[in-house]
Amino acid sequence: MKSLLPLTHLCRQLVLALVPFLGLAAPAAAADRTEQSVLEQHVTLQVQEQPVLTALASLENQVHTRFLYSPQLIGANRKVTVQAVDTPLSGVLQSLFGPLQITYEVVNSGILLAPLPLPKTAVDATITGRVTSEGGEAIPGATVLELGTNNGISTDGDGRFSITVKPGATLVVSAIGFKSQQIAVGDRTTLDVRLQSSTTELGQVTVVGSRGLPRTDVERPAPVDVLNAKELQATGQVDLGQQVQFNSPSFNSAKTGVNGVANYADPATLRGLSPDQVLVLVDGKRRHQFSALNLNVTVGSGTVVTDLNAVPSLAIERIEVLRDGAAAQYGSDAIAGVINLGLNKSTGVATIRTQFGVTQEGDGTQYLAGANYGVKLGKTNPGYLNLTLQYQRQNQTDRSDNYVGGIYTAFPALTAANPTPTPTQIANENRMRAERGVYPPVGEPFKVGVYGSNQADIYQGFYNLGVPVGSAGWSVYSFGGYSRKDILAYGFFRNAQPNNVNYSPIHPDGYLPELPGRSDDYSAVVGLNRKLAGGWNLDFSTGYGHNYLDLFANKTANPSLGNASPTDFYVGRSAFGQSTSEVNVSRNYVGLFGTKSFNLALGSQFRVDRFELEKGSPASYEVGPFALAAPATPTSPARTAKAPGSSGRPGIAPDDETNTTRSNIGVYVDVESDITERLLVTSALRYENYSDFGSNISGKLASRMKLTEGIALRGSINRGFRAPSLQQTFNSVSTSTVQAGAIVQTKQLRNNDPRLVPLGVADPKAETSWNYSLGVAARLTEDLLFTVDAYQIDIQDRIINSERLVKSDIRALQTPDFANISEIRFFTNAIDTRTRGIDLVTTYKYDISDRSRLSTSLALTFNATNIVRTSNTPAELQAGTTNRILLIDTVSIGLIEQAQPRQKVLFSVTYQVGKFSLTPRASYFGPVTAYEKPANRVVSGATVYVPHISQKFEGKTLFDLALVYTPVKAVSVSVGANNLTNVYPDRVDAARFGSYSNGEIPYSRNVAQFGFNGAYYYTNVTLTF
Repeated sequence: MKSLLPLTHLCRQLVLALVPFLGLAAPAAAADRTEQSVLEQHVTLQVQEQPVLTALASLENQVHTRFLYSPQLIGANRKVTVQAVDTPLSGVLQSLFGPLQITYEVVNSGILLAPLPLPKTAVDATITGRVTSEGGEAIPGATVLELGTNNGISTDGDGRFSITVKPGATLVVSAIGFKSQQIAVGDRTTLDVRLQSSTTELGQVTVVGSRGLPRTDVERPAPVDVLNAKELQATGQVDLGQQVQFNSPSFNSAKTGVNGVANYADPATLRGLSPDQVLVLVDGKRRHQFSALNLNVTVGSGTVVTDLNAVPSLAIERIEVLRDGAAAQYGSDAIAGVINLGLNKSTGVATIRTQFGVTQEGDGTQYLAGANYGVKLGKTNPGYLNLTLQYQRQNQTDRSDNYVGGIYTAFPALTAANPTPTPTQIANENRMRAERGVYPPVGEPFKVGVYGSNQADIYQGFYNLGVPVGSAGWSVYSFGGYSRKDILAYGFFRNAQPNNVNYSPIHPDGYLPELPGRSDDYSAVVGLNRKLAGGWNLDFSTGYGHNYLDLFANKTANPSLGNASPTDFYVGRSAFGQSTSEVNVSRNYVGLFGTKSFNLALGSQFRVDRFELEKGSPASYEVGPFALAAPATPTSPARTAKAPGSSGRPGIAPDDETNTTRSNIGVYVDVESDITERLLVTSALRYENYSDFGSNISGKLASRMKLTEGIALRGSINRGFRAPSLQQTFNSVSTSTVQAGAIVQTKQLRNNDPRLVPLGVADPKAETSWNYSLGVAARLTEDLLFTVDAYQIDIQDRIINSERLVKSDIRALQTPDFANISEIRFFTNAIDTRTRGIDLVTTYKYDISDRSRLSTSLALTFNATNIVRTSNTPAELQAGTTNRILLIDTVSIGLIEQAQPRQKVLFSVTYQVGKFSLTPRASYFGPVTAYEKPANRVVSGATVYVPHISQKFEGKTLFDLALVYTPVKAVSVSVGANNLTNVYPDRVDAARFGSYSNGEIPYSRNVAQFGFNGAYYYTNVTLTF
């Protein structure tokens, strides 16, 4: 396949992104030549009888380098006086720390501070060791203190320490963000300590949502869920999307079967909005989207997803879910919020993880094997290279019912009043079954379809690199990876009735189309950053991400070709590539305009998107000779018209091929200021210009007011936007769907199709939004955190895919332009919506004893989305048609308003004692409603309109249980059960809903609640060394 974006084009993009900052880059280059290290940065420090803490905070804000220390060891509350103006940092530190007997050392993550060691005595013992996190990552700046004394030391950049203690001493090891440990030395001379992370020591620090200083729970102006790797793995889920599903209340992603593109990339949403209204970042950089458009009747219909499952879970250190609009900060799509995938940077530790699981039904066997290893690069001021390899195998599940339809003869629609075929119908069907000898008689159980999780083989690799270069403070970073997914999905069963439009003589007993697909996803980002002596932070980066989806249709037929039809087809390829180059510059000022801190961030981004559709094999889209009906003749019976194209998934025809690009450039300014110790105000403004539809301005204003040290009030207002995707505006594929039990093919028209102009259909423009939020964050005690946030999101000109407009019902479509089309669809700005909701998150952790700990978490969300305005149908399209033409009808309205749970509650308790940990979890998913339009009836030659019907599927609670055993630090074994009580969604009302499909679809595929595989049991072994 031809390259989507040449390397030379990437270079051109980076230059374009640099244009707005050439004036700033020149002074930065001059500073680069004169400043050689962090200690030579010039600072100003004027403190008079102020605590050491105050002096350190001022220096941190000027040089943007953290001081790593124990306040107790260095005497951080001691008063100091220093007067230094425009002085190298090394000289200021000497003046500050010399009288205090404090030493300092520059390491990769900051400047380590420690008191001068005490002299040895004849009976002292020297203890050496290393302090690491649970994942084996070194903890620089950890405090190692001899209990009951002032004798202590801080670990170096590799987490190592050496301390001389008295006989029988006990060491206290602590670090910010970790749980302290007390260890009796005994007769040991070496001691390696692994600290457990703990939010009771410090609220989790986040970066997403702010371009200023990292902030903890009570300090954030917007709500952020921070999910670390341990919490993600504890769910027992393998896919990254499902791990987040059971950790974040506002996030929703449910797997479905027989659902078009959703078979290959799970739709994922925030706050009940659409999948394309959430922005996904990887280490703060935009992630590209999936290539194919979801056109089926399910959550996210008409949208493009970002495939979270294309990133291996082992490569993730943590995930930050920003539950607030952020288009002014990050650009298009961030209407509902932002999901930032933080990559693993650990070094010196290898992790091997394996998992095996199976459902209670005995199917859906799942295997996972993965490895992660980090290498330290260099000795002084080292960098890192972290590598991940992962393989996952998912065998299919099948939850279809026994088939109750006719194979060889037609059964009329069954109802509650007439739930079974008549005796005559049964006799005719049984006669044919007996002759063919393939199926049992009517009434005996058998299945023809497969409805459940798809079979999948997933191969993934990811890397994360960061390394200092030269002595001027520059660092190079890069990350990216490759993911290949081989998915086997299924279509609907095609019966063997000759009058059926999908009948094929090469399948005399009917056929079930197999729909394999291969998704290849790769990406890479390369960047260069530096902290300048003047306080400026520079970041230059360029990246490219690409996805393509090859689709096939096997064990099927092109009915219009008759006996000449092949059985296996290549359907075609969709491809999407995105290249992004950006420049980000920031600086934090201390005391500017009388504020405590003032952070200014500026940036520019240049992005190019490319979308392609490539044709399938000719037989996949060919219109064969049997596509036309034929009357009866003396030698042959009448023949009904047969459907063209590969049944189950028609191919992409040459006329549908596309290869289109667009570019956009954006600039932003972001200001964040701690006006006082209690008041934080942030604001952002962003301008973007797109080559295909024009420009947009987004803005944001947010604030946080500390009522007390542990309680804060926060709120925001922002204007966001989402540009129509190329997959929407240039998609022209044909689709095969089931409507009221019948299979219908529909033509999607790209928005530049000249046939839309006479119909008055305008090109889609950007969606715009107003997002309002107000909340409270409270750390009521060191162990209890509570946040509650209410919000309203108003979206104007929301882009939807129109209803299927039937040519025979609409006068304006009855022209030669639509001679070979029975239905059309197109994208348009048709509705305004309003979403209101409230999120609540609370965590409590309690140390029962030195060996036991209790942790609880409760997270819940309640929201509702309603359509508040619907656009009028274009007059040109309505002309000549008496009945009102609806661009959005009840089924599509239901997908937006009621197809996702509007209530979700997650509750978990973890009890850890010694080497064991037990976690019961309860997850409640609220009710959802599905709508269906039965076929209209013809009575005495007149069409009788049949109204829509609906079914409510009640809320359900799932219970999970996990037991973890850690016999030694390097080994962790867990066994668990997800959905322990084997809960399923409510079943489709078979007597009323044609979507039951004679037993093939017992659980609705049109709503996204929690899946339908039942109980799942697993065991997991993790080795760390």
